[in-house]
Amino acid sequence: MPERVSVRVPATSANLGCAFDCAALALGLYLDIHVTLRADLDIKVLYRGVNPDRIPADESNLVASTMQKILRRWGKPHGFDLEIENQIPVGVGLGSSAAAIVGSVAACHWLADRALYDDELVSLATQLEGHPDNVAAAWHGGFTVAIQEGDHVLAYSSPVPDLFRLVLVIPAYAVATEKARSVLPAQYSRADVVHNLQRAAVLSAQLFSGKVDFHPGFFDDRLHQPYRAPLMPGLSEVLAMKHPNLLGVCLSGAGPSILAFTRPTPSGVGETICRILREKGVESHFSILAPDNRGAKGWSVPA
Repeated sequence: MPERVSVRVPATSANLGCAFDCAALALGLYLDIHVTLRADLDIKVLYRGVNPDRIPADESNLVASTMQKILRRWGKPHGFDLEIENQIPVGVGLGSSAAAIVGSVAACHWLADRALYDDELVSLATQLEGHPDNVAAAWHGGFTVAIQEGDHVLAYSSPVPDLFRLVLVIPAYAVATEKARSVLPAQYSRADVVHNLQRAAVLSAQLFSGKVDFHPGFFDDRLHQPYRAPLMPGLSEVLAMKHPNLLGVCLSGAGPSILAFTRPTPSGVGETICRILREKGVESHFSILAPDNRGAKGWSVPA
């Protein structure tokens, strides 16, 4: 077993409006995990990064507990020192738990000297996370679509062309994924499902072809954003906004973060979204990001 491994995993934005539970985009924010094996079975955790009040620094830490569970399942229990450096905010729809699980699974493969196959890693991470979209994008990078058949996941990824920018707006509150899912209906009309399927197919075709001939209507959704809007003041107004530099806007994952696709010059988009949210009593901040086309499998190697 190697004595030390390092893994870098990008944040992800799932759903992208129309592609609910089907697709995600990897973003240029990162979780870095460094694992050093110990001679005993103890686990020590050192955390540096955002939201330290939401991240336990003991064996209950999601990375630590996931690694411990996997290594025991494979018959290779081991103690380790875990260093975590994290840029991904927690509880705001940026795939923080998916990043932690993907990083844990990758680190365990290398520590246990197991061959690492894409489908196997993504399938195992999905079993632990519950949904394939974020974990597939976190591993593969770029724009990723995924389907799940039982415990097996098939995922396909395409690099995203450097023809647009992403404006990420993070409100100053969190929404639990369970709460955001609880407001969704049990059934949808055929018209609403077809509406989303049409847009998800066109958006996927655009990104896989390397084009960025976006239209704001590509991101229009009837399956989750209208039902989640009452939980997130200002979201409806943001989704309806117009701006000359805006190509499309959507809720990131289950929210409350908002992701805007803009022209190469994104001037004014982030400020406008923050102003709309402020008018609804919500403080927020924005950053301008590029997509991450490498994913964890492109960033991470045994140290």
